[in-house]
Amino acid sequence: MTLKNRFVPLLCAVACSLTFATAATAQTAEAPAAAKPATAAPHAHKKGSGRSPGERLQAICTAADLDHDGNVSLDEFHQDIVQSWHSLGPDASGHVVLAELAHVPRMGKGRIKRLTATDKDGDGKLSFKEVVEARMAYYDAADADSNDLLSVPECVAFEKKRRSGKQ
Repeated sequence: MTLKNRFVPLLCAVACSLTFATAATAQTAEAPAAAKPATAAPHAHKKGSGRSPGERLQAICTAADLDHDGNVSLDEFHQDIVQSWHSLGPDASGHVVLAELAHVPRMGKGRIKRLTATDKDGDGKLSFKEVVEARMAYYDAADADSNDLLSVPECVAFEKKRRSGKQ
């Protein structure tokens, strides 16, 4: 069992009890608010934001770096997962119904497609577990040097590769 496999359940329990105020205040002028990798929050910036594709990609990859040290730790990444999950608006049963996402403001078709791919059991709903598993798979794949820190350059390189379909 890897460190990440032992660490994620503990993080889930701790992060789910947080108020998310820390994550919300961390995205100030110092850290541009932007979409998150794989399951971006609805406040994701639009393509017409005036930024170049490289700047948008940089903003995406730095959004989860809460302490602004140039790396996203497992703790920071998990906080980002939890914040993104809650921004999707899970229903009373704790699921996000995929068919309803098309009505969410600023929810692009690409994001809906990525979220649909996250629905591993094919029931048309996302569970928190499905989202965590997909996001952790992203983290593992992007962490090229396997040091349990996701650097901005690693994230940018992985996103470019993912978006080009060469993943």
